[in-house]
Amino acid sequence: MNPEAGHVIDALPGMVWTALPDGSVDFVNQRWCEFTNLGAGESHGRGWHRAIHTEDLPEFVDRWRAIVASGEPGEIEARLQRFDGEYRWFLFRACPLTDEAGRLLKWCGSNSDIEDLKRAEALLVGEKRLFELVASGHPTSEVLDATCRLVESAASGFYCSVVLVNSTGTSLEHGAAPSLPASFIASIIGRPVNLDSGPCAMAACLNEQVIAPDLTTETRWAAYEWCPMALAHGLKSCWSTPISSGAGKILGAFALYDVEPRTPTPLDQDLIEQLTHIARVAIERQLSEDTLSRVRSELTRVASVQSLGVLTASIAHEVSQPLSGIITNANTCLRMLDADPPNVDGARATARRAIRDGNRASQVISRLRMLFSKKDAPTESVNLNQATREVIALLSSELKRNRVIVRTELADELPLIAGDRVQIQQVILNLLRNASDAMAGVNDRPRELLVRSQGDEGSVRLIVKDTGVGLDREGADRLFEAFYTTKSKGMGIGLSISRSIIESHHGRLWATPNEGPGATFSFSLPLQTEGMMSSDTGLDRGFATTHLSEGGFSEMRHSP
Repeated sequence: MNPEAGHVIDALPGMVWTALPDGSVDFVNQRWCEFTNLGAGESHGRGWHRAIHTEDLPEFVDRWRAIVASGEPGEIEARLQRFDGEYRWFLFRACPLTDEAGRLLKWCGSNSDIEDLKRAEALLVGEKRLFELVASGHPTSEVLDATCRLVESAASGFYCSVVLVNSTGTSLEHGAAPSLPASFIASIIGRPVNLDSGPCAMAACLNEQVIAPDLTTETRWAAYEWCPMALAHGLKSCWSTPISSGAGKILGAFALYDVEPRTPTPLDQDLIEQLTHIARVAIERQLSEDTLSRVRSELTRVASVQSLGVLTASIAHEVSQPLSGIITNANTCLRMLDADPPNVDGARATARRAIRDGNRASQVISRLRMLFSKKDAPTESVNLNQATREVIALLSSELKRNRVIVRTELADELPLIAGDRVQIQQVILNLLRNASDAMAGVNDRPRELLVRSQGDEGSVRLIVKDTGVGLDREGADRLFEAFYTTKSKGMGIGLSISRSIIESHHGRLWATPNEGPGATFSFSLPLQTEGMMSSDTGLDRGFATTHLSEGGFSEMRHSP
């Protein structure tokens, strides 16, 4: 190559090289030498192999041989070592140079730095995976941990952590730090959110990024000896970025640490911005769910108080019966003992009846207290047909007053389900009352209410079909929203709570318009499986199984 041509090639902004027909390199330009720190002579032949990452070299050599054998243009991706020891991804392109007869004279090639492109592609894939984790409801700790690992894989040499701000905004809590020492994490958690306790606390306090490029010369946070602690763990730089909600509330801080002094580049800042956004989405989702769950819990309790008013009155009525029995039996027992001679056998039998009635009243009161407290109800085996009949019996007078004709089609030998009997009956009661209300203004056709049960694969279903006013198309999608109601005196929580109850039992509740007048509401619940309770528990165990009747609870059997 003549000197003038060599100067032109050396001036090109990329790496350029040529090789003989057998693939042996015979020329590299100055850009190659400057990047790899290999002289031109050192790179000739197969000397350039030393610049290729050892993990990439075998495949690279095989691909290069295949290109040489084919005589056709080709491309290879591999990591190339820079003069400072860092590896970057490059795209190697080679084209054949032939004479007029088509004989191969030489190979001409160029190398293009694609490190930033590879990083962007990896980040895009990683971001997609993180958003999938968020959307599918994975725990926030898992999402934050995956976020940190993505940063550490995309930016070699970094350690990443996320700290959260507690609910009062006064101190730091652990979020994620998959690669940092446990002792370092422990020294940060619990620190106050102020300007003096460390870069993460300062970033959260100021709501702005805090850069500490060299901890060996850093003078901030001396009062809490943060820098000596970080240096003791081998960390020499820290960049902390606040994580704030869409409303501006500080949620935590995102931190990157390096074992060498370092200032963030524009690419680093882009990476921080991307991953901080994902962390914010994950944390906000968690907070929205810790709030929604609390509201649902409270709504369930409120709905129990309102919707089970009739049930409560029935329970209260039932409590009065055993109490009256206790008083009567106690008086009878005293008279028998005062007799001359005392009737001991009669008194003993009467005392047993008083104990029975006392136990019964105690158990009914216990269930009543549980209904109106925040305690979890016991899980028991539930016969959906029996539970449905009890609710229909409870509402029979009300349905008759409303001129509702009830027709039941309950499947024979319906499998048992596991759940809270009272909550399931609350849903049934709510659906029956809603159906009755929907037919209150119907006068041109019979007010018919069909209640049907059936077995599905792995579940049982209850269907409540009315001939009422039907579903409003505009409001159909909002039926199960909390506080949405079409009733002038409704609270709009009955269907919302009903769906929450069914979903808490791993089932589903839905509504569909009828082909004719009215609407159909259905719910399905999974069958009782191995591992669930195989026999009745809770109130019914050990004293009596009860059922609802028009007059309240009536005893069906006593245990021995």
